Amino acid sequence: MSGLPSRRDEAWRWSDLRGALAGVDVPLASSDTHIIARLAGPLGGARALGVPAGETETLISHLAPAGLAAEALDVDVGAGGTFVRIFVQTGAGVPLSLTRVRLAENATFRQFILTEGARLARMETEVDLNGAGANVDMAGIYLAHDGAHADLTSRVAHAAQDTQSRQIVRGVVRKGGRGVFQGLVEVGAHAARVDARQRHDALLLEDGAEVFAKPELRISCDDVQCAHGNTVGALDEDALFYMRQRGIDLETARALLIEAFLGEAVPDWLDETMRENVFLQIRSWLGTAS
Repeated sequence: MSGLPSRRDEAWRWSDLRGALAGVDVPLASSDTHIIARLAGPLGGARALGVPAGETETLISHLAPAGLAAEALDVDVGAGGTFVRIFVQTGAGVPLSLTRVRLAENATFRQFILTEGARLARMETEVDLNGAGANVDMAGIYLAHDGAHADLTSRVAHAAQDTQSRQIVRGVVRKGGRGVFQGLVEVGAHAARVDARQRHDALLLEDGAEVFAKPELRISCDDVQCAHGNTVGALDEDALFYMRQRGIDLETARALLIEAFLGEAVPDWLDETMRENVFLQIRSWLGTAS
């Protein structure tokens, strides 16, 4: 399909959108430069939202397509406003999501994403902290079984002083699955006293599992505190041995360790019902749901 990015495009090097949509004839809108937004327009998935100054808006959505589904959400958050987004992706098709958020002075954006991957699933978030005192808290979990591809890509741009961002992403991948994390944090030349933290950790549960990670910091100001971290590894064999010594069978011990690992990315600001639903979905994916 012409107009789609190939793996030669740096931002899509690990997510072959052209290959995933081979043979699918979907018209592209021409009014946007972002490919997900260009796909979302003709599919009816483009929308805009404004959060008035001082108010709070919460959006909970679930995307579970059998084929192609693309959505693009543009949000402007007024001074002192708060936008909360909770997003869950399941299904086996090609789900694509783009969220672009612009924050005014003292505005807040909170987001939690849980994706189980699909033939190709990409959840992309772009946040511009344009007002002093703006705050971002983003968390994500990806789960990828055999044949599933889960991509969490983000860009957080600090353009104003005294802004803060926190991002944590954790993933678990089985044999034949692929996880992708790309996280870019930008700090502008006049964005003094920025505090930005980013963390990605992933577990490869079996040989043949794949994770590709690209955390980035681009800093154009001296008076900042910025850090990022990235790890990809296997389950702790010492912890498994310790649990087995106490009579816990291997599969249960593995499931408990994985759940605890992923639980670090479940934010405290989720309400109790939503937290329970997240852990139920994790246990179901692990095959341990009661």
